[in-house]
Amino acid sequence: MEALDTNVESGITTSSLDPREAVFGHNRKEPPRRTPFYELLYGALDDIMLKILMVCAIVSMAVDGYMHKEGGAPWYVEGVAIWAAVAVVSLVTAISDYQKEGEFLKKQIIEEQSKTVYILRDGE
Repeated sequence: MEALDTNVESGITTSSLDPREAVFGHNRKEPPRRTPFYELLYGALDDIMLKILMVCAIVSMAVDGYMHKEGGAPWYVEGVAIWAAVAVVSLVTAISDYQKEGEFLKKQIIEEQSKTVYILRDGE
């Protein structure tokens, strides 16, 4: 107990708090970090169906560009439509995840702030 500078009945003293923090660091929980939007968007694009659609858009644009005949619709219309669908789906998913994470972090912060910590001073 002497080596730890503590007492069985009263615990540690407030005068030993600063030296303990200097040696061991603080014992505070870091606030939760919000995931950046670009990471959520990248995660949304990591879906196998969206990857398949992106490959199909590239193939569609390449084939239509190579075999395009005059007088019809522009060769890039189908490919652009697929890219637009991929963009809409991934953006909606990322925005939804971002909003859900924001609500979760608000509740988590409220929960952390509602906890009560009691510090006994010397002689209490």
